[in-house]
Amino acid sequence: MRLLILGYSSIVERRVMPAAAKVRDIEEISIASKSRPKPDGWPKQGLFFDDYEAALRGSNSDLVYLSLPNALHERWVMAALATGKHVVVDKPAMMTLADSERAVEAARRVNRLVAEATVFGYHPQFEALAAFVAEHGPLTQAAVQFIIPPLPIGNFRNHAELGGGCLLDMGPYAAATMRILGGGAAASEISALAGGRHPETGVDMGFSVLARLGNGGAFSGQFSFEGEYQNRLLVVGRSGSVLVERVFTPPADHQMEWRRRVRNVDDVVTFEPADTFARFLAAVTSAIGGGDHESYHRDLLSDARCRDMIATALASQNPSHQRV
Repeated sequence: MRLLILGYSSIVERRVMPAAAKVRDIEEISIASKSRPKPDGWPKQGLFFDDYEAALRGSNSDLVYLSLPNALHERWVMAALATGKHVVVDKPAMMTLADSERAVEAARRVNRLVAEATVFGYHPQFEALAAFVAEHGPLTQAAVQFIIPPLPIGNFRNHAELGGGCLLDMGPYAAATMRILGGGAAASEISALAGGRHPETGVDMGFSVLARLGNGGAFSGQFSFEGEYQNRLLVVGRSGSVLVERVFTPPADHQMEWRRRVRNVDDVVTFEPADTFARFLAAVTSAIGGGDHESYHRDLLSDARCRDMIATALASQNPSHQRV
């Protein structure tokens, strides 16, 4: 399978390219970038393009990985599907549920896969977490914190015209976490509280959310561009709990640790390093080979629906919180 990357972003350079190099089914990697020059070399090197349309026409790729500012996703996802290619797109795949529905409909028409790259759930610890909840559940509470310091003003996440803002950037983490912990069922009863606004650009800088998971558990989450770095998940069941640090962004060489408590006895569980991007890309290429597109379409639509529900809750409970 031949991979074309549209947008030579930092995450592509640091995580996607090394991960794709590990995936057996990916034989060749081509790059298209308008803002950066051709690298001296890269794994499984294919072609380099300085124009996205030319890349889609000339790369002979089977799969496109799209890593562009959020506001450009819909245009280039549709363009890639129109050339008969499967598509993976950085989160958020689309800006709204309606956009997501159009993309999935277009993918279904041409029998292609479109997937959102929320890769954290592909770490083996989530399989272990499901087993833990099955043994020590039911799940009663889940709490998430994902907070980063303010970004440089030039970062696209600070600019509404590029699809910036915390809800679009971190909303996929909230939605995917609720879906995974809820056993694949949609969350409900969502309420939300807005954070601040960027002092120069006005984009939303944070949000908190409270929801009922699909399996009945309660979920709370704080997501922000406004504070000291935090990145953790706490899951509480009837007779046990697990606290995970760096849950959303584990480096490929990082040994994850759980702080586990069972019937008031604490211990630490470790996991061997796992490259979540490589595991995600391997799963995607396997699904393409087997024609299993719908599981990715369902997840993309479910998470977009959840993110829109958070946006609606923010707008209704915080009248000043409108997307700008």
